[in-house]
Amino acid sequence: MSNVFYAWELGANLGHMGAFLPLARLLRERGHSVHWVLAKTHEAAAVLGPHGFSWMQAPTTHDHMPGHTPENYASILLHHGYGNAQTLLGLVEAWRSLMRLSQADVVVVDHAPTAILAARTLGIPVMNHGNGFTVPPPAHPTPQFRSWQSVPSEVLLANDAGALASINAVLGAFRCAPLSRLADLFDIAEPALMTFPELDHYGHRGPARYWGAATAAAGEAPVWPSAHGPRVFAYVRASGKHYAAVLEALGGLEAGVLVVAPGLSPAERERWQRPHVTIASAPVHLQQAAREADLGVMWGGGGNSALVFLLAGTPLVLLPNQLEPFLQGLRVQEMGAGVVVDLDAGSVALPALLQGALSDSSLTAGAQAFATRHGQVSDAQRLHAMATRLESLIPAR
Repeated sequence: MSNVFYAWELGANLGHMGAFLPLARLLRERGHSVHWVLAKTHEAAAVLGPHGFSWMQAPTTHDHMPGHTPENYASILLHHGYGNAQTLLGLVEAWRSLMRLSQADVVVVDHAPTAILAARTLGIPVMNHGNGFTVPPPAHPTPQFRSWQSVPSEVLLANDAGALASINAVLGAFRCAPLSRLADLFDIAEPALMTFPELDHYGHRGPARYWGAATAAAGEAPVWPSAHGPRVFAYVRASGKHYAAVLEALGGLEAGVLVVAPGLSPAERERWQRPHVTIASAPVHLQQAAREADLGVMWGGGGNSALVFLLAGTPLVLLPNQLEPFLQGLRVQEMGAGVVVDLDAGSVALPALLQGALSDSSLTAGAQAFATRHGQVSDAQRLHAMATRLESLIPAR
């Protein structure tokens, strides 16, 4: 038996936990212990508690740079403490302590750059379990996020240099060799990406290995409203500032609509319910919903949930609230399998846009083409391949 240390450091989407859960359960069945260290622990009880896992809080810092729009991955690191070598050293020491307490044999990371750095100082092998956004391409400087904007190369180079200086100061404190460029931080034992080439946030990054995505089959069977016409499944978080506009637009569709809306109060659920709109009171089995729906609407960008729909050949309307899901939404739109909408630019056109997407057969064709390319490999096959690869990284005791 070995100890698998799962690290999630940055980002707010609970999909980080849900994405690793199927692999964690398989690893436990194969005799390994899984130690979860999470950026957000307050909702872990609902996700991990039913499966008998325990978890710890990931190290964090309040030493953030003033908020601004990130130009590249280095600027995200600078915002989260990498602008100060002493701050970063404190974070790395905390990660090292957690890894030692857990007697970690291998570290699995999902958007956890500081855990990667800590594992490097301890000589522990690292396997990536994040998507393309969390592992920038091996380029110098790390590429800009918004390819449609002009960002001076001096800005990108300065961002990389600032983060790299702190990283190398920490490595020096532990008598480890310095890195020559920031991208070398992600030179890990298994850098394969949990996505598909068409959906890589950086577009065409060059040679890379993609695991695809394995999703948890959990939740209740979808109960669709008794309505004529197509079916629309929607995920809308009540914490989103545009949730009311989205629910109103869904209510205006000529379709049967099933909505999952975490955080929606009973009173709000009653307010938005319609004869043709059902607001689910519990999580829904996404794979079944994706197979039965004609369109998926994902607030926040969808993450792995969006992949479930694409693998079922169901087109998407994506409503991202951050840069990461917006970039993935652009990839979906580019391959003709959906539409990405910037709600901050205005939600007035949303009803017409949703109805148009629902009747656009070319989007369905694009999603079905994606499913044909990638649907031959099952979740079980992906999971067993990942588990076998992880086991190959575990050093002999």
